Amino acid sequence: MRHCFSEDVKLMAGQTSPEDALSTAEYPASGSFIDVTGYEWVNVVVHLGAIDSGDTPVFELQQSDSVSGTMDTIDTVYCKKTCAHTDDDQALMFYLETSQLDTDHHFITMDVSGVATTYGDILFFLGGARDRPVTQSTTMVPTDNQFIKAG
Repeated sequence: MRHCFSEDVKLMAGQTSPEDALSTAEYPASGSFIDVTGYEWVNVVVHLGAIDSGDTPVFELQQSDSVSGTMDTIDTVYCKKTCAHTDDDQALMFYLETSQLDTDHHFITMDVSGVATTYGDILFFLGGARDRPVTQSTTMVPTDNQFIKAG
């Protein structure tokens, strides 16, 4: 059995463009929360860029029972990080087993607060798919951007 990242792990973006400054908001926004049904785990990578000297960014992975529902806390120890304004260019890495979500909660988002002019990119990697290969968004990962060299 071949294990290929683009076939095994679904990639989803928290925001449209990594060059846009983050604002106090949910990434992705309400109405576009990420459905993790059918996946065993999620890795979330927040790659920080420049952080304004007056900012204290807070990143909290949250859960909901609908694509546009009210967000609920998952865990404030393992799913939340407060950064300093000196954390430029660092990465935050969150790992979540979907079995740890509350009953009937299978949508997630990254809630961001404490920012005015902070840059960063938020990427969600959904893995352990029950149905493989996973289908990538052709907007984010066009077919001609997926490369496989296997024997």
